[in-house]
Amino acid sequence: MIRNIAIAVLICNHFVAVAQVSVEGKYQSKLENDVVAVYQLDLQPHASAPVFQSARDTFWLSLSDAKVNFARSSSGSSEIEFQPGDLRFFPSFETKLVTNTGSTEFRGVLIALKARGLTTNGCECTGSTGKSVCGCKGATHLESLWALSLGNVTLAGTTLAAGESFRSAALRDDMLLVAVTDIDLEDAAKGSIETESSPSLRLKAGDASWVAGGRHQFKNVGSSPARFLTLEF
Repeated sequence: MIRNIAIAVLICNHFVAVAQVSVEGKYQSKLENDVVAVYQLDLQPHASAPVFQSARDTFWLSLSDAKVNFARSSSGSSEIEFQPGDLRFFPSFETKLVTNTGSTEFRGVLIALKARGLTTNGCECTGSTGKSVCGCKGATHLESLWALSLGNVTLAGTTLAAGESFRSAALRDDMLLVAVTDIDLEDAAKGSIETESSPSLRLKAGDASWVAGGRHQFKNVGSSPARFLTLEF
């Protein structure tokens, strides 16, 4: 009798373990145009999801503290300990599966570049920012303010305190803006921000907007620090 109970317990534990491993996260579309496709993925601990859009050059932006494993298409894997605002670049066909190996939920944003050749030269392990984005040896977490050119794409991470704005207006190319935290921005140069969806820019963490090129001077008109990522083309 005891032996039968023990076997039943083992079988039950096996099915529980299989269920934990086989849980699959779902992608939520945030923005798509001719240049980029943006999706949010929330993964519970031990959950996995196939890397959507893996045939394209992709960036993963973390919105949370999490430990994540990216299985590579060839062999091996990359274990990453993310902090909010951390960004990692993967060349096309590089990854096939993402798994939350930590004990907390992973909230991430997948940014896929539709146009080929935008990151022509790929990643180079130069400076702390380049090492972090490219996943090089000795990489650290990204600072609240950083910038990096990767081929024809200019990447930048920005944090503005409540009421803070960029020092001056600057001429910017078309850009993708992704919120790391909830943000409420206005354009001090024009009085409003020219986007495809709204004359203002009020986004929840993980939301994205396409900002038309022009002279911009972002200002945080919210009551909390605003942290966001921009990819300028």
